[in-house]
Amino acid sequence: MRALPLELADRMHGRVVLVGVGNPLCGDDAAGCLVARALATAPGLTVVESEDVPERDVLRIADAHPDVVVLADALDMGLAPGSVAVVETEELGRYLPTSRRVPLALLADILRRACDTDVVVLGIQPRRVEPGAPVSGEVSLAVRALAAWIRRWANRQVALPC
Repeated sequence: MRALPLELADRMHGRVVLVGVGNPLCGDDAAGCLVARALATAPGLTVVESEDVPERDVLRIADAHPDVVVLADALDMGLAPGSVAVVETEELGRYLPTSRRVPLALLADILRRACDTDVVVLGIQPRRVEPGAPVSGEVSLAVRALAAWIRRWANRQVALPC
């Protein structure tokens, strides 16, 4: 298995839209939203915080004409809490269902068709997703590290000459 930064670096190029998915009121399910909030001001990156209804933002995402859409979401992958992995959209069915009205695999397919683009899923392993629970320390650390890496990537893209 390749290191996460290498995997992401290979998949992220051109105009990137990062979509934060999750319920900010259910503990670690907020992970994707927290990544989006941390990157809201990153140059060279369009950020959409969709919370638990990402399907409402499909047109907004498509209007950005992305080369790549990155979906960040808490995903129970059976890993240690706070683990982050690139998950191929065709593998999403292997993991426990989420609380999303539209399954993440279907959303990825809709975005792929609407935007004619690559869709990358960043799964963040939650510890707890109960209503009212705070975000765990492991997920908080993962969110900060992931956002810092993506911000560095975005800054390098802006600094490159055209």
